[in-house]
Amino acid sequence: MTRRGLLYSVLLTLAFAMPAEAQGQQCDLNRFTTLPITTIPDGRFTIPAVLNGRKLDFLVDTGGVVATIDGDQAFNLRLTSSSMYGMSYTPRVLKGVAGNKLSYVTILDTFSLGRLQGTKLAAYLDNRLPTGVDGTLSPDMMRHYDVDIDLLRGTLSLFSQKHCAGKVVYWTNSGYVVLPMDVESDGHIQVPLTVDGVKVTALLDTGARHSIVSMSLAKKIGVSENSPDLKLARGSTDEFKRYDYPFKLLDFNGIAVSKPRLQVVSDDYLPKGIDMLVGVSILRRLHLYIAYGEEKLYITPAGAN
Repeated sequence: MTRRGLLYSVLLTLAFAMPAEAQGQQCDLNRFTTLPITTIPDGRFTIPAVLNGRKLDFLVDTGGVVATIDGDQAFNLRLTSSSMYGMSYTPRVLKGVAGNKLSYVTILDTFSLGRLQGTKLAAYLDNRLPTGVDGTLSPDMMRHYDVDIDLLRGTLSLFSQKHCAGKVVYWTNSGYVVLPMDVESDGHIQVPLTVDGVKVTALLDTGARHSIVSMSLAKKIGVSENSPDLKLARGSTDEFKRYDYPFKLLDFNGIAVSKPRLQVVSDDYLPKGIDMLVGVSILRRLHLYIAYGEEKLYITPAGAN
């Protein structure tokens, strides 16, 4: 789920301890940890995390900003604060799609992902997390690593960013696509692609179930409110309209997804400055290597080997 906002700098502090053998510059890839992926019923996916000594399931959310935690889990963990669920109110509100806002934050004493261990992690309270999700893993942590997402084989790996540029595609010899990434200050990833032949820029969002475009962008692609194939989608509301439309092709500069399911939404549904996001409805057809250090996205079809 896409979220935007500013935080006090102390809340962004995460001190993952790097394994001793990973400290130096090298050409070979250095894998810090590999975690199993669990796909939840709506198609999104979680990885196991250990928070203050308790194992929890965290949704991988490249479209987030800062980690979140479910309110009940915050209560169960007895997080320290005089505010509700152990959370302190902050004026630095995180804003997401459909007007969702998060206003309460806490500091998690310890947080582990496999071999990686961190301390003093900021997490916002989110009581709208899907069933089976205890929190979210967001770019405040992920952007310090390269992130390899292999949904077909069910693994997420974190690699060192200290490697030779372009030497990251280890899983196939059959070719791959490299896209430039615009990594914004909040960690969001924007990449170029084409939809039905029209060049667009899209947010890469593993925390989103659906892949969506704003009505303004849809009009540039040739779709309007009067298009006969535009149908009101399930879950649409009077405040936030959602439509299904039979787009023909989404192309990642050579890796194409035919008949992509893209929903068209009213312009105020997405945060300001975002006209399209690509969610797991499309991303699970791909193998992704997010090289935050290089600001490059490496892509192959999911089944490449």
